[in-house]
Amino acid sequence: MATTSQTEALETWLRSNGAFLHPSVKVMQSEECGIHIRATDIIPPGTNLASVPHSLAFSYLNALVDEAYPVFKQHRHSFKVEAIGYFYLMMQYVDREQSFWKPYLDALPSPDEELTQPLFFYSAEDIAWLEGTDVWHTVTARQNVYIDYYNQGVAVLQEVGIDTEPYTWHLFLWAVSMYTSRSFSSRSLRPHSGKYWAAYKTTQTPEGKVRQAAILDMSNTSAEDLHFPVLFPGLDAANHSHESKVDWTFDPGLFSIALAGPNESNGVTAGSEVFNNYGPKSNGELLIGYGFCMPNNPHDSVAMLFKAPAVELQKSLRAVHPGYFTTEGVWKPEKATFDLKLPTLVPQTTSGLAHRPQIFHQLPEPLLELLTYLLQHERGLPFTFIEQPLTYLTDDEEDGCRYLPHIARMIASSLAPKLQVLQSTTPATAPQNRKQQYASLYRSSQLTIMTALLEALKTYTRALIYRPRRFSRSAPIPKDNKLMYLPTFISMLESHALIPAEFLAGVGANAGTEDLEQLRSAGWEEDIWVLLLSWLSLNLAELPRWLREAIAPPEEVGRRHVDDEAVTQAAELMNLIETASSACPGSRWAEQRWSPKFIAATGGRVVREDSFLVKSTDPHPPLTDGDDGEQEEEQEEVRLFVHFLFP
Repeated sequence: MATTSQTEALETWLRSNGAFLHPSVKVMQSEECGIHIRATDIIPPGTNLASVPHSLAFSYLNALVDEAYPVFKQHRHSFKVEAIGYFYLMMQYVDREQSFWKPYLDALPSPDEELTQPLFFYSAEDIAWLEGTDVWHTVTARQNVYIDYYNQGVAVLQEVGIDTEPYTWHLFLWAVSMYTSRSFSSRSLRPHSGKYWAAYKTTQTPEGKVRQAAILDMSNTSAEDLHFPVLFPGLDAANHSHESKVDWTFDPGLFSIALAGPNESNGVTAGSEVFNNYGPKSNGELLIGYGFCMPNNPHDSVAMLFKAPAVELQKSLRAVHPGYFTTEGVWKPEKATFDLKLPTLVPQTTSGLAHRPQIFHQLPEPLLELLTYLLQHERGLPFTFIEQPLTYLTDDEEDGCRYLPHIARMIASSLAPKLQVLQSTTPATAPQNRKQQYASLYRSSQLTIMTALLEALKTYTRALIYRPRRFSRSAPIPKDNKLMYLPTFISMLESHALIPAEFLAGVGANAGTEDLEQLRSAGWEEDIWVLLLSWLSLNLAELPRWLREAIAPPEEVGRRHVDDEAVTQAAELMNLIETASSACPGSRWAEQRWSPKFIAATGGRVVREDSFLVKSTDPHPPLTDGDDGEQEEEQEEVRLFVHFLFP
């Protein structure tokens, strides 16, 4: 932990080397806030807090021109860019008595302090608080990368005869953590030309040691290597607040931080801490990068990864969204990882929830778009770019609204296992140190967000049970129509007399009963719907348009590709059809078109692709005339058919 004399030495060093610190700004140290900045007097809005010249910046560029450490220039391509920065910081820290940055290095957290980034979760007790989380998965992956960086770097140093004993793995992780928690982007140094970059080094002159610029030609440097972290002593002392309004200014040779103007900021009162704003970061990002979390973080989120889709779909996606791919055409998972935030739901009636699905307006639109393309691809539909995905999906006048129930289930299916893992791995004991306290806060917020998201998605799908059925877009059904609410698909078909007696006779020949409720209770429901929809598709011309459009296969059955597993499942129904054919000669049960592929491509396809089961209990079920508001809590699984919900 830095002492008062060290923070004062840092201020003196900054000012004597061309940096500006506002007279009312003071770098301070405390147990609660660590190194931070505090106002000694009122600081009005728009005030420049600090400016640091590029000559004081610390990055891998300095390593390339530092003649005291020629290994980095001579073996530039043996290191990754960020690895050079880590090793150079280690060397400067080990040799800090001779380092130009000594006052800055002395003020940094010591490698011997309790560092709270997950990289320093060494003990099993600490790790237990992160196991099963996205943070631990990310940190484990990064740690493997850092191990490679460290081993490669140590090998290079040993090859040129440098004693590597001081450069321990722990010190390497310390250097990594200093960059992740304190650095700024290389755009703070980027020259206007983009070709010649200035890196500063200390040179001995007759007048003493001076800082001089060395010009580096970066015209042949890859775009990836032009993005690197930069440390700006003094500017990195301010702690984070998402409420802080500050402006960063990149002037030629100078990086400044100022309070935002009067329209955005109220200034800082005397004695108050002066905060920076690290950006809209989630608790996971804050924990990994900085080693802390924030209660009630408005930017907190849960990550959802959209895995690489089928090769055929990737080809179509690359034409409209090349950002999801590398220049070589490889899917980039990090670009297809989306942040799901805590939903804020507006109370509505049950039917309102179905008509105005607000939860989808709070999900990332690019994720909804990708899921829509995936569903279309799985259904064998041609790829069509969707210009306004959210409107396409949530407007009842658009065909895309039929995908929402499936999208809700896909997101819920992704979140539910993560939630279960978190719940089952949460330690039963209370946090024992700062690492565990921050990890506990992160874990708790993840549980809260996932639980709320799952409940919002389930509320939407449950509300569909009570969604008004419309026979046309222009003519809603009358209020007194008994199909106003759809408790089951059976009731819809029964009320339309669409279940012929000969179909039921064939079913009864197999099951011993024609009573639909008995069959449903006995577990026959899904098989009956597969067979019924296949039966109806044998003569589509006699069906109402809305039903014909729902069950008609997109292509001729003989030409449509059907998954082998679906055909195998359909083959199990052929014995039922043979029995029904014998019992009902001359009926459709005796049609020659019955086959496993026909069943899989017609009724099986509709049940598989356009229906789903949902618990019938709803938090706000519709009330009928004379209902006293008391509702039974029995839960019943109801199979909903999307096309009938969104005709």
